[in-house]
Amino acid sequence: MERKGERIGWIGGWIGSFLWLCALSILWFFQFKTLFGIIGLCLFCLAVIFIFHFEPSRFPNTKYWKLLMPMYLLLIGAIFLTLYVYGGFKKMGLSVFAFLWIIPLILPFFTIGNKTWLDEEKNSHFRNTIS
Repeated sequence: MERKGERIGWIGGWIGSFLWLCALSILWFFQFKTLFGIIGLCLFCLAVIFIFHFEPSRFPNTKYWKLLMPMYLLLIGAIFLTLYVYGGFKKMGLSVFAFLWIIPLILPFFTIGNKTWLDEEKNSHFRNTIS
């Protein structure tokens, strides 16, 4: 079974998660924040490399939480870079409640974190034998 849709979901979902950083980095160049633009684009390029390198089909026996961790660390780094560039929470007009967005972000660790790529193949084989 090829599972092309899952691979597209992994790649497209993660690239979509980092597109804002690419756009902001380009904006920072226009705002003459060149160093931050370079750092942001480097983080974006590193994220794209990680997305393809840590694709679950390349590591079929590895738990998903281990494959998610590098992308989450880059995403958190990008968020803190953005907060730094714009002067922090207070200057951006954000409160402590802005951290509530973390809840849906960490849900994959609890829902699929202990599964592997091969777990789904085992389950799909089981479903095919029943029907």
